[in-house]
Order: sequence, then C-alpha cells, then structure tokens
Amino acid sequence: MDELGLPSRLFEFGFKPYGRKRANSYFNLRWLDLIKKALEDDPLEMLNASQFGRVLQMGGHTFSVMFLHYLLSQQLLTEKELELWWLFVGKPIRYAIQDFALVTGLNCGDSGGIEGEVNEKGIGRGKGGSKGKASNSIWDDLFLGEEKPTVAWIMDRFVKGKQYKDPLTRLRFLLLVLVDGILCPTCGITKIRPKMVSMLGNIDKFLKYPWGRESFLLTVRSAKARTPIHYVQETMVIQGFSHGMVLVAVSACPSIIVKAGGCDPLADSSLVSSEIIRRIVERKLTVNPVTAKSVDELG
Repeated sequence: MDELGLPSRLFEFGFKPYGRKRANSYFNLRWLDLIKKALEDDPLEMLNASQFGRVLQMGGHTFSVMFLHYLLSQQLLTEKELELWWLFVGKPIRYAIQDFALVTGLNCGDSGGIEGEVNEKGIGRGKGGSKGKASNSIWDDLFLGEEKPTVAWIMDRFVKGKQYKDPLTRLRFLLLVLVDGILCPTCGITKIRPKMVSMLGNIDKFLKYPWGRESFLLTVRSAKARTPIHYVQETMVIQGFSHGMVLVAVSACPSIIVKAGGCDPLADSSLVSSEIIRRIVERKLTVNPVTAKSVDELG
C-alpha cells in the first residue's frame, strides 16, 4: 500500500511503458453501421429497443487502442477477480460488471431465460465447430456448404445489404455478429459457435439472454491475464469488448473528450451520470491519447 492507502500499481510511478504502445481488440465498431443498413425497419426497431440498442449507437465511435493501453498500464493490483481498478487524475476508477452494464446497456444479470443460469465460463466454444450441436435446419439455412463459418464470412455477405437473402436470415446473421464478433470475440478469425445458432430459434429469448455478463467476464479475465511483460511490447490484445473500459473511463472523467471553447454539452457540471453516458454514447466518440494523458497529469 502507498501513502494514500491505495493498492500497489502494476507499474510504479515513473516506470510505466513509454512509446506508442497499443492494446488492440478483435472487434470492429464500423461493422455496426454496415449491418444496420442491411435490416428492415421492423427488426431494426426491435433491436434498438432491446439490450443491444445502446451498442448499436456506437458505430460512429473510434476505439482508441493507445488510450486503452494507457489506462490499463495505470492499473492498481487488487484481489478482486472480476474487477479492474486504475488511477486517472489521481483518483481510482473502478471497472466492474455494474459499470459495464451502465455504459453498454447490456443485460448483465444471472438469468437469461434460455438455458437458465449463465455460468462463469459463459457459452462454451467447442474446438470442432460442428453443426451437430446446433439446430440443423437453422444452421443449413445460414451456412449451407460452409463447415466452419466465421464472423468475417458473415460480413463478406453483408456487403450486399438488403439484397442478401431474406429479412429473418439477415437478422440472425446480425445477432451472430453482435455477440460473437463485437461483444465476445476471442481471436481474429472467431468462429461462429453452434450453440449460438441453436439459440436463434427463439429470437425473443435470444434478445433477453445476459450477453453483457458473458462479454464482461471474457473481457475482464483477458485483461487480468496480461502481465507487465505484455505491456512493454509494442502491441497486446484484449479479448471481448474492451471498448467498455474506454466508456467507463470517459464517463467518469468527461474532460478527456470535452472540446475547448465552452460549447461542449459535456462541459455542464450539473449533468447526472445517466445523462453523461447518453451524451457520450450518442456522439462520434474519439479519444485523443495525448489530450487524455495531459488531463490525467494535470489532475
């Protein structure tokens, strides 16, 4: 513990990694606008009203790999398995499942209404990727002739927009991209999980499943597994939806992105947390890592 009573840091003051280090991801926020254009009005309205509504607004965000690396290098070492803490402007900021739920709007509860409780591992990712684990009819409708489809395989077909197959098929593809490609990606060629395809037999229950919990668990465990050796390399990768960490940090300290001149709506000090989050999500969010570092150092 240091003189302020805080836990030890991942890197002691003055010994943080220097240079243009990056914490990369496996998701692509630009996919959100592309896949929305492929949906009819009714299914798009349904998704906007679901737990995915806020995430669908993030297509105009730019994920800052350098800012995320800077944040994570500011970590405090705690015994909380499913929490991250980091110092910013001299104050500790928590990243826990409650915070992730607030900024993403995702269902992070324990019960999903499809398979009951969500265990600590989430829905498994089998090595084989066999369609035998999924509903044969749904699998064949979506992937006939493709044994091990990936998120990239789906996105290649969304280039055709509304001309590609029927509305229900496009909706199912979108949901697979949202979950396996954006919220829960594990590698650069994330394969579609057969269990996920089976769940698409009931769209309503799929939309109510706690995908936020699965995404959070994957992301926080991936970040926790990174050691100082990873941080001194030019790049490292965090699985899951690490953009949630950026959103939590910016929501806790909006001055990171407040534009100079006094006209930025986020400059209003009377805003409550929910309104701050709403305004951050709805804007074309871009974090300048140099500006963010200056804000941090000025306190």
